[in-house]
Amino acid sequence: MNRGFVRRAFAAASIALATSTAAHAQTKIDLAVFHPERNFWTMAIKVWIDGVEKETAGRVRLVPHWAGALVTANETLKSVRDGSVPAGGTAMGTISGQLPAVALLESIGGMPDDPARFVQAAAELRPVLEELFRRQNVEYMWSQGSGPLIVVCRDRHLKSVADWKNRKIRTAGRWQAEQLQAIGASPVAMDISEQYLALQNRTIDCALSVSVLASSFKLHEVAPKVTVLRMPVNVSSYFINRAVWDKLSADDKAIMKRIGIEAEQRSAPHLVEVQGEANKIMAGAKADIYTLTDAELAELRKGIEPAFAKMDTQGGEPGKQIRAIVRKHW
Repeated sequence: MNRGFVRRAFAAASIALATSTAAHAQTKIDLAVFHPERNFWTMAIKVWIDGVEKETAGRVRLVPHWAGALVTANETLKSVRDGSVPAGGTAMGTISGQLPAVALLESIGGMPDDPARFVQAAAELRPVLEELFRRQNVEYMWSQGSGPLIVVCRDRHLKSVADWKNRKIRTAGRWQAEQLQAIGASPVAMDISEQYLALQNRTIDCALSVSVLASSFKLHEVAPKVTVLRMPVNVSSYFINRAVWDKLSADDKAIMKRIGIEAEQRSAPHLVEVQGEANKIMAGAKADIYTLTDAELAELRKGIEPAFAKMDTQGGEPGKQIRAIVRKHW
């Protein structure tokens, strides 16, 4: 056999092998997710996961671990920062102690309730959050809200600030508690799974929630007075360890960011839609649902304003930037 032909054939085979290896090379990134797969936040996460794998032609594959299987929500930022977990997502209420600047994003009414305004505020917040998270050795990806906040009560709607006074109300997060104290309520820290019995036994009078969670836990059975507060709470954000991020190509980084933004944009109207469906389910089960008027909303915002001022004193310059951005969209 001609030696030149053999060399050319060998070279061609080597190139084919290298091309095949490159095509199948894959960066698998385990993603810690604090909630179960069957959850209203999951739609946007799957948009991100599926879109990244498709548009990188399989070069980057995000592998979700649901319901805190990798790490708890409270430990996610620390674990991603030190590299024991490659990527994760958590609610701002779990990290506002470590990052005081994000307090407003935990709080009641921090972000706007309207989906279009939420998307716009999230876009303007992006450079601030990217810089803030990079200081934590992680790369910020995208965020989604929790949908419109409600308060479920055993015996009354909370229409005015006076209605909140001396009511024992289950809440989550330091700043939500500060806000309730500002309007005379008594915040009670409690695991989400304990709310039903606590309402039934009158350990608490009311509970802050979102409609999908309240419906799934059947809180309306023991707290049928449901007030829609027209303000969201507790943004969730997703981020990746910097060392993992730095190993990706520029093209793959751009894809991950772009698909994350698409997931963020799709999440906002989706959350409003599923909350509406949950409200119909509760109403069908004889829950009495009331939505605050513009005047009642303005009064509630005024009542919780002192807590916002307190956040400003602890958030530093990034906190002031976040406040300046979100206030434009209230």
